[in-house]
Amino acid sequence: MNGGWIPWKAAHNGRHQSRFLRYGVAVLTPILAVGLIYTRPVLMQTPFYIFMSAVIITAAYAGLAPAFVSTAWSVFLVRLLFIQPYFYLYHKGNVDDAERLCWFALLALMVSSLVAGVRREKNYLKESEERYRILAESASDAIIVIDDKETIRFVNPVAERLFGADAAKLLGQNLALLLPDATYQGPLEELKHHLDSRKPALVLQLPGRNFAGKNLLIEMTLGGFAKHGQSLFTAILREIRLPGNGKEKKGSSPA
Repeated sequence: MNGGWIPWKAAHNGRHQSRFLRYGVAVLTPILAVGLIYTRPVLMQTPFYIFMSAVIITAAYAGLAPAFVSTAWSVFLVRLLFIQPYFYLYHKGNVDDAERLCWFALLALMVSSLVAGVRREKNYLKESEERYRILAESASDAIIVIDDKETIRFVNPVAERLFGADAAKLLGQNLALLLPDATYQGPLEELKHHLDSRKPALVLQLPGRNFAGKNLLIEMTLGGFAKHGQSLFTAILREIRLPGNGKEKKGSSPA
């Protein structure tokens, strides 16, 4: 229903990956590095770069602990297959290559820690956004997210019912299509110039119109936030039922 929701996407990676797959990548990528080096003789002089790539790929995909495993496995393979005497773990006086191997291990641990940290933060943000998405879709009030050009970026199911159109018709439209009265323009402009999530949200009453042309009386709570350097604004909407219709003021949909 809301596949076009641009700001927030479901988290598909991170902790939900199986441990077997993550550590499988840690073991497999250095083996693939060996195969690549042996099939391309020009790479025999620079095996450390190829193995560093394997460690980085592991850190980006599988996380910190598998990256450390990949580093240890890479050090073992480099010493065994690419440093003379071959197939020996002891350097036998080859101090220069032993020092290079130590520097490779240190650098690989540092780089993998950095890459895994970025990955962890990215996955945390994805999971937080997914929680927000679930809350928005299960809310009892209509919720619309717009950008700084007032283009609709997300609508929840209650908003679809309130305005009589599905998300495919609403996404990409201007908010003025649903709220033709310009009452909200002033507060929205002020919010654009003084975006601060610590300030209380603005509450307005204004007329609206659904896709069938029916006029509505709307109570709108307007707030803003920043995401990836872009300003986004959340409008929480509920229809006001006038007492003259025999109904009290209430939300547009039951919880």
